[in-house]
Amino acid sequence: MEITVEPKSREDLRRLAFSIRKVLGLEDELYFPIVELLDVLEETLPGFSYEIIGDGELPPGKHAETDVETGMVRIKQCVYDGARQGNGRDRMTIAHEFAHFMTLCFVGFKLYRSFDDRPVEAYRDPEWQAKCLAGELLVPHHLVGGMTAWDVAEKCGVSEPAARYQLKKR
Repeated sequence: MEITVEPKSREDLRRLAFSIRKVLGLEDELYFPIVELLDVLEETLPGFSYEIIGDGELPPGKHAETDVETGMVRIKQCVYDGARQGNGRDRMTIAHEFAHFMTLCFVGFKLYRSFDDRPVEAYRDPEWQAKCLAGELLVPHHLVGGMTAWDVAEKCGVSEPAARYQLKKR
């Protein structure tokens, strides 16, 4: 059994990222302050809450999680600390969980159960959608034209691999 969501394209998710940035007054900013916004989002975004948990509270290899029933995002202490220090991978992890909250709890993309043996198409995969939205949120498509991956990584606060990936998707 696979969990799928209603189809969304990169362009759909790019528009959602821009809308989020616009509501927050960040549409013209390269750097999206995901960590600094956690407390603001908890105060202003209905249903959103987060908790910093001990590093051993999630299984190995799992850095954060979102409970779609409660809207609670749980973030390992080491990931939170890394993101506060500007680590691009950790910032992306937090943005990814925020993207799950936005798509599955707030905007309400519909979840489906599939009993097929066929692989889930990327545009219907909740993990792909969260990864895509997180990338579009942290690397604003409309502001990075003509930039190098190093410049994007530096100015947007993401890893160079993430910067290269986002630039490739322009």
